[in-house]
Formats: sequence, C-alpha cells, structure tokens
Amino acid sequence: APPSNWQSVFGGPAWSWDARRKQYYMHNFLREQPQLNVGLGAVQDALLDVARFWLERGVDGFRLDAINFAIHNPELTDNPPSGAPMETVTRPFDMQRHVHNQSQPAIPAFLERIRAVMDEYGAVFSVAEVGGPAPLDEMKAFTAGTRRLHSAYSFDFLYADTLTPEGVRAALSNWSDAPGEGWPSWAFSNHDAPRAVSRWAGGHGTEQVSKLLLLLLLSLRGNPFVYQGEELGLPQSAVAFEHLKDPEALANWPHTLGRDGARTPFPWATQAASAGFSSSAETWLPMDTGHAAHAVDRQAQHPSSCLNVTRALLAIRNAAPALRCGTLEFLKTPETVLAYIRQVEGEQVLCAFNLGDEAASWEPASPWAQSGELIASQDGPAAGPLPRSLPARAGYWAKLGPGE
Repeated sequence: APPSNWQSVFGGPAWSWDARRKQYYMHNFLREQPQLNVGLGAVQDALLDVARFWLERGVDGFRLDAINFAIHNPELTDNPPSGAPMETVTRPFDMQRHVHNQSQPAIPAFLERIRAVMDEYGAVFSVAEVGGPAPLDEMKAFTAGTRRLHSAYSFDFLYADTLTPEGVRAALSNWSDAPGEGWPSWAFSNHDAPRAVSRWAGGHGTEQVSKLLLLLLLSLRGNPFVYQGEELGLPQSAVAFEHLKDPEALANWPHTLGRDGARTPFPWATQAASAGFSSSAETWLPMDTGHAAHAVDRQAQHPSSCLNVTRALLAIRNAAPALRCGTLEFLKTPETVLAYIRQVEGEQVLCAFNLGDEAASWEPASPWAQSGELIASQDGPAAGPLPRSLPARAGYWAKLGPGE
C-alpha cells in the first residue's frame, strides 16, 4: 500500500507506483513532479549547486515556490482529518491537516543555507511563496532576521472577492516592523489567482479600477508585485473547457475556474497575429480577443493609458523614499475610505483611497488639510490642493508643501 495517506494538491494520493523500481514515489503536486527529499543534506547540497550555477550567471535572486512543501516528516506519518465541511471541499487534499507532508521545523535551517550561498554572490533578493490556510507564522519564520529569505509574499489579496479598507488594514497590520521581523511583499494578482480587476471592479470600468489598484499596490509598505498584464489593465479571460491546460481546473471542473484565465498570452500589438505574442495563429492558451484593445502598442501612444500611468507611478515611487521603505500609520476615515501616512526621516507621503461605489467626503487633519499638495492620482502625476471628497474608486498621493 502507499506509505501514507498524504494527498496531492491536484487531486488523488501524493504517491504513485513506479513499476520499474517496484516502489511508490511521492509528489505533492503532479505525478510528473516527483518530490525531492530535501531533508537529506546531500539533496540540499545538490540544490545549492544548482543555485550557484545561476548565481554565477548573474541572476539577482530566487522565488522559492511552495517552499513550505520542501521537507516532509521522514516517518511518513499519516495526516489527521481536517474536519472541513464537505460543501467547502473540492479535492481530497482539503480533507486533511497537512502537519506531516509540509511545514516541517527543518525548513528554516535549509533557507539559511540558501541565503548564505546568495550572500557569497551578492544576490539581492529572495522571496518565499507560502500557501495554506494560515501561512503568516511560516512567512515570518522564513524571513526572520538577516540569515533567511528577504521576503515572503502574501495571499491576503489573491483570492479576496472584494477589496475593503478593513481588509487592507488587517493584512498590513500583520507586519508591524517589530525587531527581527521580515519584510512583506504584496500581490493583487498572479498566475494562480483570477485577475484582481475582474474580482474587484464591482460594475466600474476596468481601466479606472486597474489604475486605482496600481496606485494602492505601489503605496503599500512592502514590495509590490505587478503581475503581467496588470500594467495594461487586463481583465480575466474566459477559457473554454476544450482549451483548458491547468491540471487543477481539469480535475475539479466545473467547481473551480482554474488558473488559465490569468495565463493567456500577453498582447503586444493590436493588429498582429496573436496580438504580437507569437507568430503562430495558435498558442498554448488562446489569445483573448478582447485583450487586443489593451495591447502595448496602442497604450504606449496615450499618456493617460493604464500602461503609461503605471510607468509614471513607478517613477514617483522610486523618487520617494517614504513610499519605498517608510513606516505606515493608518488614519481615521469613513467606512469606504482608506488612508495612511508613509514616513521616513525627512519625508512624509499621504495616501488616500475611496474603495466604495459612491463619492465619500473626507479630508485629513492639519497640516495636511492646509498644506497638502497632490503628487499623484489614479490618473498619474497630479498637482494642486487636496480634495475634500473622493469620487468612487479614486485616490491620491500627497506631500506637504514647503515649510511644513
């Protein structure tokens, strides 16, 4: 029989039989992805040699996918049942608490070995992906101090159906800048989740909401991850069943939408075949016909396009130390308004957003109300005094005027 009751993320047992070896082998994901036994020092040595191969070629760092799966319990102890209600279950994986096939106490020591090798080469960035229902403790453990990974990116926003000030405050408050605490990273969209603008548009135009989301993402305390297509305001694609490639979508259809809708080709040119992504008329996933209108060549010609607003906001952020590395202090606001001050020595930036569906009256206290000056809005660079109300799905960044 299989060595344990462990289940694969993509459905079915985490063990497959190999007839040639007459043994079972483990795979937390696809059966085509055998699990390396990273608990063994010799395997770690081999992986570090692979890291050196790339570091010698000048890479700046690594993203470690699903790193909490790296090491398993060598006793291969059965996982206990999760007790999850059956109406919430889409796969056998959800029926267990994953206390033995992942999240083992030996993982941080392995991460310290990775960081030590990176430091030999001056590599500047490593980020952990840590999934699961309650990943925060592991994210902090994997990034604590200066000997482990530089950052871990959060899932707080990736599967959220709505974007609210309360949700943003809760996510950001988990990282308090306590001594020894790691540095967070934030993503609203990625290759594993439906695109944020489609989840959060709420009947508003996708271009308007896309710009607001970029304004918000680029002002959070931590590293912003902009997923391919976010800078164009791409909405989620609808991929027909016959074109699906995602193994999770195929295994669980129609209960989960899968991930292919966020993975369709990137549109470069409005009139070109496959929107300039490929010279072939047929691509791995079909080009969304609606995405051609968002193509880079079209947006590059318009200063107010989502692409050029993204470029402008990034330039403002790069020139403002408070937005890159400052502290974050939330302000008291009405229910639909989110506002905070990013501050570093010698500089403050006020960030305010109306995430609601109607205009909201709000202005900050002094000295901001008297001397605050706009530097950016969801439409790009801005100037002038601070508004006393915010339109629906709108926001701004501001600095204090001279002498304040």
